[in-house]
Amino acid sequence: MKFTNQLITTISLFMLTAVVIVLIGAGISFYQVGALYQQRQVDTVLRLVDEGWQPGAKPEVIDVWLPKILEVGGIIDFTVLRDDIPVYHYARVDAAATAGDVFTMEYVAPLKAEANLSARVVLRPPFYNIDHSFIDLAGILSAIGLVFVGSLLMLRWFRRQLRGLELLDLRGKYILQDQLNSLVHDTHLEWPHQASQALDKLLLDLNNASKERSRFDSFIRANVFVDKRIGIGNRVFFDNRLEAALNDSTDHGGALLLVEIQDLEQINYHFGYERGDEILTAAAIYMGHFVRGISGALQARYTGTTFALLLPNTVESEAQEAARQVMKLLRRLNWPDEITDPAIYIGGVCFQFGEPILQVCAEAELALRSAELQGGDGYFMYYKGVTEENMGKGTVRWRTLLSRVLAQEKIQLDRQGIYQAPDQAPIMYELLARIQDEQGRELSARQFFPMAEKCGLLQELDRNIISQALAHLPDTELGVILAVNLSATSLLHRKYYNWLIFELLQYPKSQLNKLVIDLSEAQVSRHFQALVKPLRALKALGCQLAVDHAGQDVVSTQYISDYHLDYLKLHPSLVHDINTKPLNQMAVSSLIGNCAGSNTKVIAMGVETKAEWQCLSQLGVYGGQGYFFAYPESATAKDRTVTQKPSATNKLSAKSKLTASR
Repeated sequence: MKFTNQLITTISLFMLTAVVIVLIGAGISFYQVGALYQQRQVDTVLRLVDEGWQPGAKPEVIDVWLPKILEVGGIIDFTVLRDDIPVYHYARVDAAATAGDVFTMEYVAPLKAEANLSARVVLRPPFYNIDHSFIDLAGILSAIGLVFVGSLLMLRWFRRQLRGLELLDLRGKYILQDQLNSLVHDTHLEWPHQASQALDKLLLDLNNASKERSRFDSFIRANVFVDKRIGIGNRVFFDNRLEAALNDSTDHGGALLLVEIQDLEQINYHFGYERGDEILTAAAIYMGHFVRGISGALQARYTGTTFALLLPNTVESEAQEAARQVMKLLRRLNWPDEITDPAIYIGGVCFQFGEPILQVCAEAELALRSAELQGGDGYFMYYKGVTEENMGKGTVRWRTLLSRVLAQEKIQLDRQGIYQAPDQAPIMYELLARIQDEQGRELSARQFFPMAEKCGLLQELDRNIISQALAHLPDTELGVILAVNLSATSLLHRKYYNWLIFELLQYPKSQLNKLVIDLSEAQVSRHFQALVKPLRALKALGCQLAVDHAGQDVVSTQYISDYHLDYLKLHPSLVHDINTKPLNQMAVSSLIGNCAGSNTKVIAMGVETKAEWQCLSQLGVYGGQGYFFAYPESATAKDRTVTQKPSATNKLSAKSKLTASR
């Protein structure tokens, strides 16, 4: 503590100087008082000798009265001179012992009794006869030592209190700067102790309130999007996600499976609703394990006895295999003995971008009815010709394509702006990865990232993208930051993590402040504890943190405060037509309220119409991204068509595309 050390040193020097000055002044004063007293004694003796001196008197007469006066005055040698010739001399018995003593004083003064008569007086200095015994000296030294030790203890106590004040002030500074995680000292060292304890209590209450707010936020969203009976997504949640997938031009489609368990009605009637709910919950658990093995997949309760499984990036052959596996899992349920052949039916359909949601649901329901009528294996696919050839799938093909792209460093980064208002400059650019396939078609990250993970090329892909983003940091406009997506799987890999930290250390903190690391909410919730250390390291280096696809699933939002997020990006399924969906508005309001205490800014992704943006602005969203900000004049509910959105997205990417070469 620099200030404390300077203050304590200054106080110590002042106190030491004051003590030395007092001691020197006291010594000089005592000596002057002794000298003055001695001078007065000599003057008195000389006056008495002058008054009692008889001219021509014999020494025997003078010795009668003069020696006693001289002894009283402490005089050891006395001589009366007439024209410098001694006429009387007196010496004390111990005068011979002091013949060579340098500590003697001599006075010469004229006498008025006779002309040319003077007296010479020899005596010792003041305080010469004080007894300097060892005991007295030890007592004096002990007193000085006690004073010195007491002064040190007092200074140490004073220094500790001042240091406690500085530590308390330091914690207050970190709190105001929202950097409390940088605190390294023990709060018990702070002073005043009651103020420190009060601050601890307030911070604990705030932390508990934040956790309670997170639980409350999860409770609100759970009541909006989660089925209360079995704890999975409800029909509102499913419709939002399916609608978002159908309106996302970067997604090349997926599959919808409807799973109906008809025997549940019979079980509820004969064995009670508790037994039926047990079967229903067990089925949700079985299918939950299945969808967790597929990146981006979800399950929801479609109707009373029907489940919906949404599988991204899936062709008809894969959807049929998924239906077969789900059927096999559900037949393993603990059915009542009376149910020997459970009535389970699955209908599936593949969909692509731009298809109406009602059409996809109708096709899936038609496939489900066909499965019930045809019997057989219990599942039926509504074939639309969605194969691996026209969907561009195939592990060998993707490995070859991605290896070539990585070797030639042909990954492009498109800049898509994030705005606070449609007529303002962007506050942030999100860097979106793009590659070209063998036919020259542009593929989005959502299309090739899952395949890169399957092929074991995800870390190399992330490394290439991060390297390009870092290379563009020095050229970024003033006041604009760059956001780049990073996979949590790569970040948790030790080799990749060490490489990333080493690369970031090559840049000053002022430039890293313009870099935002994006992670998906699904990965954050899955690796919550494991991500704490690497994300704190990124924050310490100066990077900002963001979580995208927020609200995609109903998970705890405790990561907002624990990770000290800078940005939270809403999933497009919450944003789409939010002006007409009160439940979505409630969920977004809950997320915004949960971010208010941690200074996390909420950004809406996929804003397409002016009505959506007006509703989001009223709810308190910080910024937005999407078709509306690229073309605000034409982005109305009437003008939003399937053919316009892809072209607008391509134009936006082409206008702000970054060069991929380094």
